[in-house]
Amino acid sequence: MRSVGISAGLAVMVVLSASACGSSATPNASPTSDAPSTPASADLLACSDLASLDTVAGVLAAEPTDVVEAVQPSDAVDLAVLTAAGGLACSWRVGTGQQMIGDGAGDWAYLSIEILPGAADDWAPPYAGDTPSEDTRTIAGVEATTASGETGWRVSAPVGSAWVELSITASGLTSTGSRFDGTPAGEVLDNLASAAETTFSTVEPASEAQLAWPALAPREGDATCDGGLDEAGIASALQYGEATTTYTVIDPRAQPIGDLEDAASARVGAFSCELFAEGFGYTDILVVRDGATIIDELAAQPDMAAALEPVTLEGAVDGESALVARRTDGPRSPLYLIVGETFYAVSSGDGAQTVAEAIIAQTR
Repeated sequence: MRSVGISAGLAVMVVLSASACGSSATPNASPTSDAPSTPASADLLACSDLASLDTVAGVLAAEPTDVVEAVQPSDAVDLAVLTAAGGLACSWRVGTGQQMIGDGAGDWAYLSIEILPGAADDWAPPYAGDTPSEDTRTIAGVEATTASGETGWRVSAPVGSAWVELSITASGLTSTGSRFDGTPAGEVLDNLASAAETTFSTVEPASEAQLAWPALAPREGDATCDGGLDEAGIASALQYGEATTTYTVIDPRAQPIGDLEDAASARVGAFSCELFAEGFGYTDILVVRDGATIIDELAAQPDMAAALEPVTLEGAVDGESALVARRTDGPRSPLYLIVGETFYAVSSGDGAQTVAEAIIAQTR
């Protein structure tokens, strides 16, 4: 679910501190240049079981010494929701990290591996452009769907009981200067598929205990855009006056699953409130009940220090924090906040901070 214009610890598993209780295994152990380790049957699978540094370097056209553990800022919230839902998110980077959310400049490339256990039956193929991809290949005995395009490369499949995806994103794909410029057609996807062999071969025979990563308690009750999310207060704060508005609840639990983000959101109960004002534009608010720990995890991610900065919001109380994306478009910059125990991600063409402060005012 990427309705807020932002597409989830290290190596890199975005583990929410609220779910730190559970296993004594070390799922965020760093990969090495050796082959992926074979975990003991009682251990949770870790990022180091899925890819070695040599594998990552080969996929990202770099040397192993150039690989660092990092979350791409544009994908950080989606990965946080995935891990909140009990999934595993691993990612690595080469080049200088993405400096701003949504920024395509630089020389960076990221490889991510995402797993959501128990979601194989919800699996849907990744998109290639505006339609689901129909390109398939057999990888480690699993029929996987592949996609290539301006957003990068992707391999996705139901593997055992899990939904598994590997993806590459890189700067310069819509212009020039990508580190993959001049690479023979199909080679990047072939390298990603080779990496997927190890991941699939590790996940497919894994026990439920090996895939039982910590998770937040899922939302109970309906997804409702009232209370702190009341339409009238938000529209008034944005000074929409007599403009015609529509306010829509987007709940992945109430619609077909279209991608892995939808599946994770449905699992944990994340939903969105979308406000459209005729003559103005859209405001999108992602809501994760009992997801307050997400904001601290965002602030702790590699590459996020450059992409986010703290912001003080009117009405916030001690213990409540907010981060705004460092972007050049001012009020349009996405903003993330907690009110009580709820995490919000706000994107608004007419002022994300105004919307955030309206949520606080209506909650109090």
